[in-house]
Amino acid sequence: MAGRKGRRMDHLLQQRLIDLHGLSEAGEFKAHLQDIARTMGFARIFYVSARLVPASLPGPGGFAEIPLILCDYPEDWVSHYQGRQLARIDPVIAACNATRRPLSWDVRGFAPEADEPVRRLLDDAIDAGIDRGISVPIYGVGGEYGMVTFVADRAEPARPLDDTGLLSDCTLVANHFHMTLRQRIGNDPAQIEALRLTARELEVMKWAAAGKTREEIADILKVTPHTVKFHIYNTHAKLDVFSTPHAIAKLVYLGLLEPPGLSGSRGYRMV
Repeated sequence: MAGRKGRRMDHLLQQRLIDLHGLSEAGEFKAHLQDIARTMGFARIFYVSARLVPASLPGPGGFAEIPLILCDYPEDWVSHYQGRQLARIDPVIAACNATRRPLSWDVRGFAPEADEPVRRLLDDAIDAGIDRGISVPIYGVGGEYGMVTFVADRAEPARPLDDTGLLSDCTLVANHFHMTLRQRIGNDPAQIEALRLTARELEVMKWAAAGKTREEIADILKVTPHTVKFHIYNTHAKLDVFSTPHAIAKLVYLGLLEPPGLSGSRGYRMV
């Protein structure tokens, strides 16, 4: 029974990614991201999209345009946070800005080294229920930036936030959501250059999207795991991404791969 439920949830998530391509307004994207978050076991979402000032970090003073923000945090928390300009001292934001990888976080982990203002911020975040989550930063060409944060549900905790599968799912969803939103309603969507992936590189990525390990892909293609690793790293370089989930999301967005788990489906065309 548990196995069937897991597969059903996977299918629901895949369908949510497909449905993104029928949206055209920011409010629709917000509602859809909330729905995706609930499907994955999260309670709240935060998304920001903008272009960065060259050599600047995301955050106050770092955006070259008015950022688009989609957020369902409690209104009193948002008012308190913005009114006191707490983004300037938020250790979660600092931690996210220090990496280009998905980050699982718990505000309690920052408390031991926090000064009094930061400790008050962390206590307030716990009271507001914004205390644990996963944030996925997204960097693109020309200073394009996005970040999707999924906040854990206290009542029904999802898998452990450092679960490899959950981090991979969040990365895929965040990148696909961001690229689709920018393409559909962005002020200046990034131009997608023609990609020169080889047939073998695409074949390797197809199996990676299906959840196969390097060793399993090597067995399927009758090559060595080292060769598979070589093709994956070449694909990362050509796509200008840092991870395989990010590469899969970009290939799905470009229409070069079907969403994971939907191989063989018909009547669907990626826009």
